[in-house]
Amino acid sequence: MPEVDEKKEVVVVEGQQPQANLTELTGGNDVIRLAEEAEARVNALNKIMTASLKVTTPHDWVIIGGKPYLQESGCTKVASLLGVSFEVCPGFPLIETDSFGYKTYTYRVRAFGKNTYVEGEGQRSMKEEFFAGKGDKKKQPEEIKDRDVRIAALTNAKANAIKSIIPNLKNIEVETLEAAGLDTSRIQGYTFKQGSKGGKTEDQKETFKCEGCGKEVNQKTASFSQSKFSGHIYCYDCQQRAAANKLKKTGEVVDLTPEDAEEEGE
Repeated sequence: MPEVDEKKEVVVVEGQQPQANLTELTGGNDVIRLAEEAEARVNALNKIMTASLKVTTPHDWVIIGGKPYLQESGCTKVASLLGVSFEVCPGFPLIETDSFGYKTYTYRVRAFGKNTYVEGEGQRSMKEEFFAGKGDKKKQPEEIKDRDVRIAALTNAKANAIKSIIPNLKNIEVETLEAAGLDTSRIQGYTFKQGSKGGKTEDQKETFKCEGCGKEVNQKTASFSQSKFSGHIYCYDCQQRAAANKLKKTGEVVDLTPEDAEEEGE
């Protein structure tokens, strides 16, 4: 009996090209396998993320403008946990010296995992306020330890590399840190004010006005409030009132407006 070719009907909608069936392209079993592998990878990455956060402490983080950032000390702990090793890329460090004698170091490093590596770059300069200070107390280049700046640049490069290996370490929320058991109230914080020319300036001694009651709040309180209340700056008391009143009957999270804070304070 002669073989008969099995024909498959393809329905064409006017104005569209025929589309191949996904099952025909990959095979039904392959689709299931890919889905299972994807789910397993997501679960593995979530476990790695949780473990990475748990090896850190509040001192390994800083909240800047309401967003948490992992500092160098925390990156080192995470790298040790995952068995990540580093090497400096050929041709680095790059050293630039300005007309006043202040040096800037740039490092690029490779962070090696089990089967791959990523590169990270870091730069630090002698003229940064951290090293040189400011105003009348600003140090001259010869007064600054060259080694301190060089090591800081290298550490910064390692930190940027490890953040590329671990998903979401660059764009993490304060609620994620709290879920991992970190006491976020102990994290140092800074935020910004608009400069006179429209730029942003940072000063650890800068104070801010509470949007609820008008009290002055410091950098740490302001930045912590921004992280918890969608960018709003409240003093500690108004934060407590906001936390107690931010749930509607529907369970929807809402911000405490300045007017709400004033009503609560009456």
